[in-house]
Amino acid sequence: MTKRIVISGAPGTGKTSIIKELTNRGYKCHSEISREIIASQLETGGTTTPWQDLNKFSELVIEERLMQFKSAVDDVEFYDRGIIDSLAYLLKDKTPITNKWEDIANNNKYFSTVFITPPWEDIYIKDDERKEDFETATEIHNFMIEAYKLYSYKICIIPKMSVDERIDFIISQIE
Repeated sequence: MTKRIVISGAPGTGKTSIIKELTNRGYKCHSEISREIIASQLETGGTTTPWQDLNKFSELVIEERLMQFKSAVDDVEFYDRGIIDSLAYLLKDKTPITNKWEDIANNNKYFSTVFITPPWEDIYIKDDERKEDFETATEIHNFMIEAYKLYSYKICIIPKMSVDERIDFIISQIE
């Protein structure tokens, strides 16, 4: 059975750096869908972004994350965010979670522990796809924890250390 390990957390907290280094170490990793969709929408002038149409954006992200989830074949695979992350953003914005999304979250379970990168102002950078300020990122962090707890995941906060030390910490927790 595949261990599907989610690396979650607020924007700009080091998730993608961890995923890139896990890939370099030979692990199967799944990239962050949201940034790819936002970048594509900005490039084409589309309106499927979280600040223009959160419901349509969430639907697209959840569908893509579900495809990532279902594609798992290795013993251990890592995900730069999971299905629950989309639901956390909906909770933050007080947007109803559809029955369909609820079912997807309940029927496609990742590893029982989710690893969350905490807000870390020293590494936080805004860019074209990441528009939140650090204060908002900290608020999102709290909703990530709440959402994963709602779906019965254990939360493991990844310490603020070098990328290599963070990865060693994660690996030690899943073995």
